[in-house]
Amino acid sequence: MKKLLPFVIVLLTLQITSFGQNPTIQTIINETNIDSLTYFVRELSGDVQTIINGSPYTIVSRKYNHTGNDMAAIYIKQKLMSYGLPTYDQYFGSGGGRNIYAIQVGTQYPNKKYIICAHYDDFTYSGTVVPGADDNASGTAAVIEAARIFKNYDSKYTIIYALWDEEERGLYGSEYYAHQAYLASDSIMGVINLDMIAYDGNSDGNADIHNSSIGSTSFIKDKMLEVNLLYGINLDLDVVPAQPYSDHQSFLDYGYGAILLIEDDNDFHPYYHTANDLIQYFNVPYFLKMTKVSLGSLATLAQTTDIVPVELLAFKAFVRNSEVEILWSTASELNNMGFEIERSIDNQDNFVTVGFVNGKGNSTEINYYSFIDNPQLSGVNQLYYRLKQVDFDGTFSYSDIVNVSYDVPAEFVLSQNYPNPFNPSTRINYFVPQESFVSVQVYDFLGREVMTLVNETKATGSYEIVFDASNLPSGAYFYTMIAGNYSATKKMILIK
Repeated sequence: MKKLLPFVIVLLTLQITSFGQNPTIQTIINETNIDSLTYFVRELSGDVQTIINGSPYTIVSRKYNHTGNDMAAIYIKQKLMSYGLPTYDQYFGSGGGRNIYAIQVGTQYPNKKYIICAHYDDFTYSGTVVPGADDNASGTAAVIEAARIFKNYDSKYTIIYALWDEEERGLYGSEYYAHQAYLASDSIMGVINLDMIAYDGNSDGNADIHNSSIGSTSFIKDKMLEVNLLYGINLDLDVVPAQPYSDHQSFLDYGYGAILLIEDDNDFHPYYHTANDLIQYFNVPYFLKMTKVSLGSLATLAQTTDIVPVELLAFKAFVRNSEVEILWSTASELNNMGFEIERSIDNQDNFVTVGFVNGKGNSTEINYYSFIDNPQLSGVNQLYYRLKQVDFDGTFSYSDIVNVSYDVPAEFVLSQNYPNPFNPSTRINYFVPQESFVSVQVYDFLGREVMTLVNETKATGSYEIVFDASNLPSGAYFYTMIAGNYSATKKMILIK
């Protein structure tokens, strides 16, 4: 954020017409967590070590062309992806500029988008160490917090969580994105830009909303003022003319509505753009309120609704020979990492995990899944199955239980080949009731061995062999299975 020029505060009297609090929005505001917010800032500003690409790393600087800025981009991308959101890099310029953004598709208006954004880069006039806790790890953390919370909700409009690079050099990252959106005729309904939202030196709770007459800007501003009062956040918000020194301006330049929420310019951070822009100077309750009013406004604009779980349409199980085929489908998915398949034998307790199938993350389409289980049991058994649906954040829920009667032979079985007669290949099926060393060999009518089909240990289950007799002459052949004390022989006819 560039230091703002002095300006005259525009005083407004706002008359709010409201139908009362929305419980979902109130829940989102309540879920805004100061511990996660401040920890994101500590990681981004080098106050604590973080894990990037699987290794410990301390982000000591987010200045242009500093390795730390690239690592911050990777950190942000990791965070957004961990919430199950499709996340993208957007490279621009010749200097390696890199925006990071994630998309949460709206259920009713997927092509109409609201953006919550912040720049993640920082700047200092001297040296390279620039922690940038307030400018702008604070705004970046609020965007990440929005993604953390909103991933569990549904919204009628698409939400984009965007973190811009090279704001400090001249709004390069946001300008590139806005220009590309304009060329693609993207329907951006509005933008909430967060820049320096954690310093309140005099603790008066004052903050500025930068407003303009362009597009939906005034509408977004009104919603933020409404949310502040309606949900008792109680910031002292001043509406001021938009200044062109942060990323909202990039969108205003292309006719998109965009506001900037920023701390009071008359109580400006004394360590702006220095190595002392540290989290220790945060007004923590103020930071929390600034994030709450931002997330509440986003939820209001995007028309966020109740939590949408993974909606299971069907769940069935069928016995196929010695295997159990499990089929299920979902109508929608949100933050779905996948499904653990669990099985219990002869009761509905003592489930064990027998497999895992990856989910679709976020989806509003019907998805179909299947899994093959080989219980390796013989005789008659009642098998019970359930699904354990697991989110990316580790939360989980169980499906209803389905059961099948698993009735497989208690003895070895060698079946007649099919087709018979055959030319040039046929199928031979056999069943193994318990793990055994199995031999299946083919002989001609004189008793000479012509081929070994199986000669190894086999687990419990049904098996099928394809016998190819392309290189053999027509005639009668015999195949013999030997396993333990079991021995059986069948005749087959090759006709060419």
